[in-house]
Amino acid sequence: MRQMKVATVLTALLVVIVGAIALWSNESITVNRPAVQRTASEPMKSAFESERKTVALFFLASDGNSFHEETRGIEGGATTTEDAKRVLTELINGPKGGGLAPTVPQGTQLLNLFIDSSGTAYVDFNQRLRDRLSGGAQGELYTVFSIVNTLASNFVQITRVQILVEGAEISTLA
Repeated sequence: MRQMKVATVLTALLVVIVGAIALWSNESITVNRPAVQRTASEPMKSAFESERKTVALFFLASDGNSFHEETRGIEGGATTTEDAKRVLTELINGPKGGGLAPTVPQGTQLLNLFIDSSGTAYVDFNQRLRDRLSGGAQGELYTVFSIVNTLASNFVQITRVQILVEGAEISTLA
């Protein structure tokens, strides 16, 4: 007898749950979408904005033991990503002042750069970044530090940097 009562209660409960679901699904539901928010990597800028910006590039001092900052003016882009591409292009072009040595091998080209919503900048170079790198592990360290420091010091949105070669993740440059 007790089992019959339990079965009846469970059946009634099941009917109530199914009925509630059926009633709930027949009601129209209005969902208000939040306004589209730009990610930290793409702050809003005017389409006509092209002001000059002063940026810091990090090159190796001629003594080979420290980095020195060289400031340079770039044309401002419509997005942070465009600005970051211009900054790295200037870094690849090498220092203009005396007493500084380039950190990115000659002939290296920036193929692409994008910044995800978590602040990671993915920087894609051609194969010459690896092929023409000299100086062994120390040269690799200088190149990586130069790229990372240049991006991180100029763009607060960039919190990490992932270097790619020809679109592939690499564990080491050398």
